[in-house]
Amino acid sequence: MGDKSEPTPASASPTAQWAEMWQTFAESSKQMADAWSGSMGPFMLGRLMEKPAGFTAGNEMSEAIEKMAQGPRLADVWDIDRKMALVFGAWMEMRQKLSVYNAVTSAPWNEASKRFVDAMSAMASEGKPVPNWREAFAKWSEISNEELIRNQRTDSFLQAQKELLQAGLKLRNRQDDVAEAASAMFGLPSRKDFDDVTRQLTELRREVRALSRRANAKKQ
Repeated sequence: MGDKSEPTPASASPTAQWAEMWQTFAESSKQMADAWSGSMGPFMLGRLMEKPAGFTAGNEMSEAIEKMAQGPRLADVWDIDRKMALVFGAWMEMRQKLSVYNAVTSAPWNEASKRFVDAMSAMASEGKPVPNWREAFAKWSEISNEELIRNQRTDSFLQAQKELLQAGLKLRNRQDDVAEAASAMFGLPSRKDFDDVTRQLTELRREVRALSRRANAKKQ
């Protein structure tokens, strides 16, 4: 009777359980970082040494990462490491597409500024009175709207917008893959699990409303 039984994990305090969980998470994060630096780190560093402009010079860097990650699966490369590489490549591709999109969308503003200056200069050369700020703003709005509408109807704008949207969706899918892998690693519910629960709850609410309407109809 004098001997006290050791506390079981079920009877341990919540603080101790959280501390143990946090320690496990920290150790797993360190292992993930070591795996990344041991497999993907040298590859990316070598590519950047070969071509320092790899982050901006087209999709060469992201395509190289994509090919490497889709290659044979080695026993010393984690699946989470492979997915992180794909996220990195998709992020670089989206940055490149965003730069192209910004270049295309900035063109009409430059043209609008040039036209506005020319219009103001023409009014001054013709001896017309200097317009007040309301008239000048109305003229600027007219010119800028014309240039923006004209630019948005060009093939270059539509192509840049399409590629940027595709790159953004690709990056989002890669991020979802990493989140799924991390959830599976730590035994946590993933986004798909939450989506499935939400869908089931929505369907259940619809069935309850339908049953309520039928019950009310029978009472009447």
